[in-house]
Amino acid sequence: MFSWMYWTIPVAIAFSGIFVMIAGMTIWGHYRTPVLRKGFLRIVTDRGDRLYIALVLFALLMVLSFAFAIPSALASAAVAASVSAVVLKWG
Repeated sequence: MFSWMYWTIPVAIAFSGIFVMIAGMTIWGHYRTPVLRKGFLRIVTDRGDRLYIALVLFALLMVLSFAFAIPSALASAAVAASVSAVVLKWG
């Protein structure tokens, strides 16, 4: 079923993490309705919108780090995760 893609441990962990986040947001949204608010992004968002923006921003920062040949992928991932956490919390 998953033979169309070469699955490595880091890729499997990343996709599993995204799946767990989306499933967790679904369950959380069922028990506690999302609240719309306006953060530093200057748009009205709920936590699902901010999760989507954070995931896209994380991917963009990782692609840019590879494009500009930043030597440490782990440091780039840490910076991208920190920026995503800020968007999730205060975005």
